[in-house]
Parts: sequence; structure tokens; C-alpha cells
Amino acid sequence: MQKEMLRGLKRIYATPAMIRNAQNNKLDEPIIYNCGWHTYKYDTKYDLMIRCQSRGKILMIAVFLPQNIAKGYKYPNYEIYCNPEGDEYITRVRHATDGKEIKWSSTMICNLDKVDNIRYFDYGLPERFKKAAIWQRYEGKDEIRQFLKVKEIGLGGILEYQRRCKVRNIEKIEKREQKPWDDELALTPPILPGFERWSKHEAADENFIFYKSIHSATGYCSYCEKEVPLIKPQRNKDGRCPCCHRKIKYKLRNKIKSLHTIPRTTTCIQKINDGGGCVIRKYRVFAYYRDNAYDKPSWIYQEEERIFIYDNGKMSFYTYRYYKNKYMRFCKENRTIPIDYWYGNYGKLYRRNLKALTKTILKNSAIMLWKELPCSSERYLFVEKNNPVIEMLAKINLLGLAKEIVQTNYDKDLLNQDATELSKALKIDSARLKRLKNMTPTTITLKWMQYEKMANTIWPDCMISEFGQNRIGINELNFLPQPVKYVKIYNYIKRQQTLSGETFHQTFITYRDYYNLAEQNKWNVTSTQISMPKDLKLAHANAILFARGESIKKQVKKLEKKWPKCNKILPNLKKYEYSNKEYSIVAPVCIEDMVKEGISLNHCMDHADFYYDRIQQHEAYPFFLRKTSQKDIPWYTLEVEASGNIRQKRTTGDNQNLDLEAAIPFLYEFMANFKKVMNEEERAQGKKADKKRKEEYKKLREEQKKVWRGKLAGQLLAAVLEADFMQAI
Repeated sequence: MQKEMLRGLKRIYATPAMIRNAQNNKLDEPIIYNCGWHTYKYDTKYDLMIRCQSRGKILMIAVFLPQNIAKGYKYPNYEIYCNPEGDEYITRVRHATDGKEIKWSSTMICNLDKVDNIRYFDYGLPERFKKAAIWQRYEGKDEIRQFLKVKEIGLGGILEYQRRCKVRNIEKIEKREQKPWDDELALTPPILPGFERWSKHEAADENFIFYKSIHSATGYCSYCEKEVPLIKPQRNKDGRCPCCHRKIKYKLRNKIKSLHTIPRTTTCIQKINDGGGCVIRKYRVFAYYRDNAYDKPSWIYQEEERIFIYDNGKMSFYTYRYYKNKYMRFCKENRTIPIDYWYGNYGKLYRRNLKALTKTILKNSAIMLWKELPCSSERYLFVEKNNPVIEMLAKINLLGLAKEIVQTNYDKDLLNQDATELSKALKIDSARLKRLKNMTPTTITLKWMQYEKMANTIWPDCMISEFGQNRIGINELNFLPQPVKYVKIYNYIKRQQTLSGETFHQTFITYRDYYNLAEQNKWNVTSTQISMPKDLKLAHANAILFARGESIKKQVKKLEKKWPKCNKILPNLKKYEYSNKEYSIVAPVCIEDMVKEGISLNHCMDHADFYYDRIQQHEAYPFFLRKTSQKDIPWYTLEVEASGNIRQKRTTGDNQNLDLEAAIPFLYEFMANFKKVMNEEERAQGKKADKKRKEEYKKLREEQKKVWRGKLAGQLLAAVLEADFMQAI
């Protein structure tokens, strides 16, 4: 509606009858109505007066306030113009004294100033009181209903119409928004024949054999979808199907009440209908088994995402979700590049049609060479298109190196993106590329190759490979005097690895730590006997003792002064000690025990303040895991939450070795015993500690803090701590 046209319409004024009613608006006796705890009292007959007249296709509604009419003013406070054909309305606000225009508004009548608080909108009043407070002739009320095509009359009809307009206008806006979405979604072809069945079989990595009793000779395999032979099945135990050889879990038929598989994601890539690209379709698949219907599960097979990728590299992302909290549909996401979250479920890719897509954007892609993609399909295609070296690496079976480049934000100087030859793209030569193919390279391996080329020398492949696999870059050897004889250092570490029985990486860490200690002790590191001792582990232990010496006592006194409550709390931990024939849990009785433990195992317990702070806060306590036959020899240090959960378990160099796996059942026994001997006060402390730990991990994850040293370098600190965490049963 055009405002100029509306301004030209004939005005509506207050009638003499309205003026008389407004001047006699006072009730002889007030209306008093009790509603629960509230009492309503009204002294006037009318709160509002309404007139309406049609002006062609427009219904003009004039709204008056009785108090203004009673003063002799004939002008309405509001003029509402309604156009039913266009599902629109607009309100003109006027001065009641002189009728001058103030502004235009799209506000509904129930929200207009001095109208919003009238009796009609008081939900506590009966309807008879509400409607009686509005003055309007019946023919006017009926005109509103007929003209606006509503069910209600009068003010109720105006509200009904305005609400209808709001809804229809919102629908029009939503249709305009959804139109380009639907046009693009219409490019999606029908799902591939056989994809659904493949999804159910391949994505669902949980399979079952349902049997009637322990004496049953056969059972129903959910993967084979038929009866298979059995020999003494055990309920809820793992096994393998004798026919399909898939991993299965045995389930007793009459015990099935509600069973469902873990939801999995399956993905297929299809050519879109206009031939200008592909669409990636992701489905969520899982099965429900109810009651005894073991052979007829209910499958949930829901498409959740569509990603359109065009020849020019443009990408569009759609997610099946609630649209503005109204209904489910595919909604376009406000992003142009794929995002893979650390916890992302990439899903299994349907490969049977990939060869048929060689004439699409996949014509130069190596996607079909991967048994399992290192990321989501859309991210892989995006990264591969912008980094041709990934395709080249995949085609020569260097998938590990390609995977690392795809998954990480690698150094931009690592590759030459403008080069067309792989060797030049990797900044090496063809001979070195040939050597690289015979390794299992990482980006660190490649950097060693590049440095070798720059130094114009040849190093043993075993050295480059081992340094690369253990994430030991050239910069990691900067603690040694320059120039570094890398081959000599490598051979020394290999000999010490054989002698100690530790991993190559741990041996390197020990050597680096020893060398730094030797320099701190002011030993003559220029001497080979000092810089490369025959027994590195023994030399390292001696270096620690020499370095600390009197400092141990000083450190203990310093910590005792700073954390005075610790020595009072620690002796109380003796009641939690626990042992069996193989392993023992020993509780420290003083700060000195903790300092010696930290020095012996070369981790941070001897100096890190947070351990002592947690003790004083009754949040977490230290315990020593020892072998029962060697209780006096440090092995692993545990940090046990006040709730009985194990937060950390670390040995030499803040590591976890394979030898810990055998002790895991014992640790669960210890935690169970811990909970058993707790008193009520300690249980309350445990609940607070548990809550605080969760908040701490959440904060670490939000801040994206990472581990900066060691074999866990680059990983999220929260993820490392959560992986180390053991929940008491």
C-alpha cells in the first residue's frame, strides 16, 4: 500500500453518538471482579471506540480513546488500513487533538500505545467484561469479519487478520529464501541402486547372532540374514560368524527388549543432473531390534547432508535440520569451505560408482585409491584441488605423507605448489624421491630430505626414516654443538636404544635431557666420554643426582613453606594403599617423597605447583604404582582424583609404555577399593573434584591448548588428559 494514496482517502471522525457515550463513560457503580488472589475494579464503560469504513479494496479502521473524545476531540488516535488481497496492513498514528500525522507503523493493534493495557487484553477477566469494554456498532463489527474474511468480529477480527498477515508474510519471506535452495537441491539425482543395502551391511559394523538357548545348534546372523551353525554360544560374548566370518556379539532372543546399533555415517558421490559437478550425500544409518523381532529390524536410514561441488570449485553445503524451529528440511549453511571437526565422523564412502565419475570434477582425483579417507569426502576433494601434490603422492602410494598434509595446516614453505613435477613440488630431486618411496615418510622425513639436498650430502635412509617416524626434526637436535654429526648421533642413539630396551624416541629424549644436565653441571661435553657415555641411562641418573644434590632439601623446604597443609594431608592417604601379588599402590607420606619420585622418573611432580595445590584443595592426590617385588623402585606415578578416578599415570619422561597395559585391571581394582574406604566427607570432596575436572577440561578445549613437547606434541591437551583418564567403576 502506498502511503500517499492512503493519505488521500476520506477521513473517519467521531460521531455525536460516540461523543455522548464518551462523556457519559463513568459507571454509576464500579465493576468489581475477583480472580484468585487479584481483584479487578473498573469505573468506566468503554476502553476503546472503533469505527470502520471500506475505501474500495481498503478497509479503513479508526481507533479512538474515549478520554480524548470526551474532551471534544473528534480525531482518531490510530487509523489502520487493511488490504486483504495483499495480506497487508499498516497503521497511521495521529494526534488526537488536531489530527496531524505522527508516524506510520506495522505494529499490531494489541501492541499500540495506550491500547495494549485495556481490559480486552487482560487474560484474567471473563469474556463478557472484555468485549463490553469496546464500543462499536454491530454493522461495523460484522463488516470487519466480512471484509477481512475472518471468523471473529470487531477487535477480535482485526487481531485475527493481523496475525494472518504476519504468518503469510513470513511464509512469503521463507519461500523467497528457500527458492534458490530448492532449485539447487532439485539437481540431486535419485539415490544409487544398491546404496541403501550397502549402507546397512557395511556401515553397521555391529553384527549379532541371535540364538534361542545355549543348546541351540543354529542362530540367526544379522549380517548373513540367515541361520548359521553354532557351538555353545555365550550371551553378550564376542565371536565370529562361521559363515561370513564377521565379528559378532551373541544375543539371547527372549532377552531382546530394545537393542540398537551405533549410528554410522555412509557417503556416496553422484553426478548432479545438469552435469556441472557432483553432489556428496551423507546418510545416518542404524538398526533397532525390538522384542523378539530379531530377523526384522527397523532401519533408520536418514540423509543428513548434501554438499554440491561444481567444476569451478564452488561448494554449497546443506544440512537436514529444523528450519527456524518449525519443520525439518535441507537448509543451506552459511559457509563456502568444508570444516572437519576433531570429533568428526567421516563415514564410509561408497566406491562402486567412483569410476563412472571420471568425467566430472573427480577426473584428476585420487580419491578411489584410498581404502579409508583421512578426512571427510568434501574436505579431501577441496584440499586435493588446491594442492595437486596430494593427488601425485597418492598415485605413487605415498598415502601416509599425503594424509598428513591433508589433515594438518602444514608449513607453507614445505611444498612448491607451482611445480608440475612431484620431485620439484616436494623440493627434492628424482633420486631422493625414489628413496622416499621406499620409506614410510612423514612431513619430518621430507624436511630431512630437503635439508640433505641443501647440504649437498647423502645420509643413510634408515636415519632419515627413523627420525621422521619419531617426529625428530632437525631443530630438535639444536641442543648439540654445531655442526652436528647427524649420522654419529643417530648411531649412538640406536646403540643406547638396544641397551636400554626403550623406544627410539624415549632414548632420544633421555639423551637430550642428559646432555642439557651435563652442561648445567659444567661437565666437559667436548669429551666423547662425557657427551656420549657408554651407558646413557646410568649416566642420566647420575647427572640428575649430581644436579640436584643439596637442591633436593632446598626444594622440599621451599614446597613445605609454600604448601604447609600437604604434609598433614599426605599421611592420611595410607588407608588407600592396595596390593596384590604383582602390583602395589604406595602412598607418599610427605612432600619429600613426591620430590624424590619426580626426580627419579624425570617428570614434573618435584616442582609443578598444581600437584600440591590440588592436594591442599582435596581435589587430587599422588600415589606410586610399584611392582610388588620391587616396592622401593619407582615405576609409575599416579594422580588420583578425590572421587577415586585416576587422572594421570606417568613413568620416566612423563610417558606411558606398553608395560602399563598388564597393570590396568589392577588399577580398576585399586579404584574400586578407594571408593570402598572413603567416608562421607571424602565422597563430598570427590563430587566437587569431579565437577572441577570437567570444567577444567572444557576450558582447555575451548582455548584449544596443545601439548608442545614430546611424542604427544601438537595434540590437544584436553584430548590427551581425557585419554589418560580412568573412571572408577
